[in-house]
Amino acid sequence: MKILVIGSREWQSYTDLMRYMTILIQDATEAYPEDKVLTFVHAGSVGAENMVTEYIGKTEKFMRQKGYSLKEKVVRHGKDAVLNDYKLMEQGVDAAIVFSSGCKRTRTGIKLLQELGIPAAIYEE
Repeated sequence: MKILVIGSREWQSYTDLMRYMTILIQDATEAYPEDKVLTFVHAGSVGAENMVTEYIGKTEKFMRQKGYSLKEKVVRHGKDAVLNDYKLMEQGVDAAIVFSSGCKRTRTGIKLLQELGIPAAIYEE
């Protein structure tokens, strides 16, 4: 399963991010138990996306013990974050998680996800 992460640079709560990521992973493994690899793709921006990198590093061993693999893929298509997110959506993702602080990037990302019919978990800080 390939999951797009769109994160606000202003996102500050690592505790909330951990809780939301844990819920997403639990839901994904219950809904698609045959899919043993969860790949999180993002642009590696400051804020929430860096926190996702830290979270994956901390939970990867635990998930491996449960028979799952957590992977991360950082992809940048130029400097425009919104364009980067759109290109990642076009390349095919199964779902998305958005950590929003109301910035233009996350608002636009949510709109694009809805237009493309990509299921998304959206969290506001």
